[in-house]
Order: sequence, then structure tokens, then C-alpha cells
Amino acid sequence: MTLGEIERAKLTANFLNTLASGTILAAIVAPYIGWGFGTVHPNAALGNILGLSAFGFVIGVLLHLLARRALGGLDE
Repeated sequence: MTLGEIERAKLTANFLNTLASGTILAAIVAPYIGWGFGTVHPNAALGNILGLSAFGFVIGVLLHLLARRALGGLDE
């Protein structure tokens, strides 16, 4: 790999990892902040909110794993 290709791989991995961090943070924190500010309906099912939080967490983990895969070829 050329130096330019290595830097592009690192930049892509960094972007994906940042996106993963934001997704996990939003999935876990945002619903509870919404509850605190009253923007979530008070009768919203806790199971739905937990399920959506878990879904967002899984998406974030998958994005992180994609970032790791993008850097996998740099060991050579």
C-alpha cells in the first residue's frame, strides 16, 4: 500500500469509529434525556425504548467493527 492509501484507510476507519461512538451515545442517552425533558410520551412502553436503545447500540458496534476491518490490511 502507498502512504496515501494507508492514510485514506485510517481516515475512513476514524470516520466510522466516530460515527459508531455518536450512534451508541445517541441510542443510550437520548431516550432518557427525552424522558427527563418530557418530550417522550409518559405512557411510552419501556420495552420499546430499551429495544430501540439496544438496536442503536448494535448498529454502533457494527460500525466500530467495520472501522477495525478497514485498518486490518495495515499490518502488512
